[in-house]
Amino acid sequence: MNPPPVLRRATPADAAVALSWTPEDDALRRWAGPSTRCPATPESLWTDINHADTTAFAFGSPGHGLVGFGQVRFREQTYGHLARIIVSPHHRGLGLGRALCTALMREALKLHPTITGYSLYVFPDNLNAIALYRSLGFADRGMHPSYHCMLMEAPLPAAPRIADCVP
Repeated sequence: MNPPPVLRRATPADAAVALSWTPEDDALRRWAGPSTRCPATPESLWTDINHADTTAFAFGSPGHGLVGFGQVRFREQTYGHLARIIVSPHHRGLGLGRALCTALMREALKLHPTITGYSLYVFPDNLNAIALYRSLGFADRGMHPSYHCMLMEAPLPAAPRIADCVP
């Protein structure tokens, strides 16, 4: 039996693997953001997403390799913001998105112990992701004023529930 995936700091090589999961420019921009250069190279992607205020994480295990990627940043001095969450297409539907999100929430609290909640953006047509985020305590907070994506937030009391979500 393979050990469960664990979260670790990401490297440019991890971002390159995640890039391979979004082969079309539209999919890449939906995942990595509208300012991402397309077509992207592994080097340009890492430059575009690796900001001083953002910590990138890889989610994987020796038995499966890299199965997910995500980032955490401090938003508005209040929120642990989860960003660029993605699970390998070959590993979707196995509960790894939930495990990745809960691991990112734990890291957000470790990195920014003064947060009062979590936030993230999601496209309104990404129904599977929205259902997952709602099950983790996130609620809709309206549309982004410039991009066609929805802000979701969860209060910090969601944190005790995250320990129950790891497979």
